[in-house]
Amino acid sequence: MSAKHALLGFLLQRSSYPYELGDRLEQRLGPAYKVNSGQLSQIVKRMEADGLIERVDPDAQGPKERHVFKATARGAEDFERWFAEETKVTPLTRRALTVKLALAGPTRLGEALEQIAAYEAQCAQRLIELSRLHDSVDESVALAGPRVRADHVLLRLNLSADIYALQAELRWTHHAHEMISWLQGRDAIWSSESERNGSAAQCAREDARTKLFERMLDGREDRPR
Repeated sequence: MSAKHALLGFLLQRSSYPYELGDRLEQRLGPAYKVNSGQLSQIVKRMEADGLIERVDPDAQGPKERHVFKATARGAEDFERWFAEETKVTPLTRRALTVKLALAGPTRLGEALEQIAAYEAQCAQRLIELSRLHDSVDESVALAGPRVRADHVLLRLNLSADIYALQAELRWTHHAHEMISWLQGRDAIWSSESERNGSAAQCAREDARTKLFERMLDGREDRPR
């Protein structure tokens, strides 16, 4: 997600304080786009340094959080260039849980199942929260009368994307639980064991080669000159 370009887009609509930009980011795009004050401050600082935004009143004193910013002509050009670019597929999720499962080994499968259950519970709780938020936006759209607020409809669309992603995570956790449970009852060959065995065999070969070279060297030294 390009927070810089999202904030630029908001500033092209109207000038704002930095903290107000953070609120607009979450309110318009959903909880997934929430940024903390430290991140927001760094983004605004870089955008100002790059000439993409500027202070409405450059002579005003005090911290930048109390300054109103607007997009510059350079910022508008940068936003238009970004908007025209082809949108790339979102990178695949790198779950910490998948790394844990890959490295659990035969002795930690029970613990791995507990981790899967905890992750599943978190996904389910998050899905409930987003579904409630989606329903509240849905209701506001329905009560708007013949004219609807476009930002509410688009927020609903963004929330739907997060809901679908969480539903997919829940399907994956169910599958992961089935596979790890199945693996528990199997006589499996683990990569850690084969790697250890392979390493031991390699060490044995190197040791044998070293001893062979030593014997050859000793033989040459014993020969009469």
